[in-house]
Amino acid sequence: MEALSRLGRFGGRYIDYSTAWKAALVLGGLIWLINVSHGPLAALPAALKQAAYTFFVAGFVVRLCETLALRFRRVVVALALATLLPSAVAIGLTYGVHSLRGTPEPLYSTIPTILMAPPSFLVWGWRKRKTRPAP
Repeated sequence: MEALSRLGRFGGRYIDYSTAWKAALVLGGLIWLINVSHGPLAALPAALKQAAYTFFVAGFVVRLCETLALRFRRVVVALALATLLPSAVAIGLTYGVHSLRGTPEPLYSTIPTILMAPPSFLVWGWRKRKTRPAP
């Protein structure tokens, strides 16, 4: 039990679990809807891949966004990096995951990330910077 608790604390430094499970649920469902025209069972692997990927990667990328938002004194530099780098990671990895076997529409399955990642990371970085100003 102690090992599990220690693992949770370690992961919590690098993964925002609260955001991760919510994003996994939303994006997994959205990807299922995008691919359901190929049949519910054909859409299921894509949705499950997206949910699992989102849980681990989105939680990590949110922490990256927060770190970059606080790393630099100049607001423009900090927010630009906190938006662009996590967005590029999220979009690239999402397309990569869906390019693997099992996703009927890999490009269409990446579009939600393309549309949602940049504005989400911009707002997330801005909020983090507002609550905890950079050094």
